[in-house]
Amino acid sequence: MEFTVERKKFSEHLDTVSSVVPAKPTIVSLSCVLLEAKDTELTLTTTDLETTIKTSLQLTPTKKGTTLLPAKKILSLIKQLTDDEIKFSSSENQVSLQTSSSVYHFFPMNSEDFPKLPKFSGGVSLTLDAALLKEAIIKTKFCIYPEEPRPHFRGALLDVKEDKWNLVATDTRRLALYQKDLQGKLSQPVKCLLPHRVLNYLSSLLETGEVEISVGKNQIFLKINNTYVISQLLEGNEDFPDYWKVIPEESKQRLAKLNKEEFESVMKRITLFTSERYNKVKFVFSRGKLSLSVSNPEVGEAQEKISIDYTGEDQPIAFNPDYIIQFLQSVSSEKILMGFSTDKKPVLMRAEDSQEYLYVAMPLKLD
Repeated sequence: MEFTVERKKFSEHLDTVSSVVPAKPTIVSLSCVLLEAKDTELTLTTTDLETTIKTSLQLTPTKKGTTLLPAKKILSLIKQLTDDEIKFSSSENQVSLQTSSSVYHFFPMNSEDFPKLPKFSGGVSLTLDAALLKEAIIKTKFCIYPEEPRPHFRGALLDVKEDKWNLVATDTRRLALYQKDLQGKLSQPVKCLLPHRVLNYLSSLLETGEVEISVGKNQIFLKINNTYVISQLLEGNEDFPDYWKVIPEESKQRLAKLNKEEFESVMKRITLFTSERYNKVKFVFSRGKLSLSVSNPEVGEAQEKISIDYTGEDQPIAFNPDYIIQFLQSVSSEKILMGFSTDKKPVLMRAEDSQEYLYVAMPLKLD
């Protein structure tokens, strides 16, 4: 194998596939990247046995070939080099990386030791806007608890019916739903659970253009430009809650309108007085005003008041402040709405100018 590659471009592609390399691989080959120099391209592949990422870049190798190299080490080296181009060449027992002033020799593993790539069989296919899917992932994945013993709460549900697609996640204490119209209609509905780690990979891969998706019985295949992702799906999508029953009907809520930037700023200040043991902020909604307070024997006390658009009865509610801040950080609207009925029932939150993104949080018990 022999080829010359642009350092920056190679580094970007290697960075893409290295995200799936496990920190503590169960077998040595899982810490490696498989390089394959073909007629007009170089492909890079990594896997953790559950998720496989494969990407390619265009080049014309001097000699074709395949090799297996330690992914993290070669990535660290490439990032520290300064030459515009790097020459790779391999012999029977080593792979050489050469620049204008340096040469490095790696002892590769046997390419046959790399796990066989999973074969994707059939499935329902659809195409989504990459930027919208990325936005959906960012707005929902913070509601996932990856260590949850029940598998259906360890990922996000992709739910596609006719002309709409939804991405929803919950840890049972809060829920986030992102919904968009689908271009065209599907012949049959799709419902699958995407693992949290796959969502993390996708949020870094997705930018612009389209992403082609095929969903099989227990696998999902995604094509993003010249990068392919194949992953196992989580089991238990039939056990995922009926999220429409969890989301309160807005027409039955008392609504308060708040300035998002001001509210977020106040929340960040008052949260400084919470701790792991005392992690509760008390809200009191009253006509034209929201009062917030924290009482923490480990730190001290704090009170804040802000003006809001609200004309209903006084309503005290307590929240985990992290649940509120994470929602506020995920919306860009100038105004947000909070809908509530009692201090014990779920509270609905959304941007004032859109119902495409809905967030629900359970209150905490008032003292």
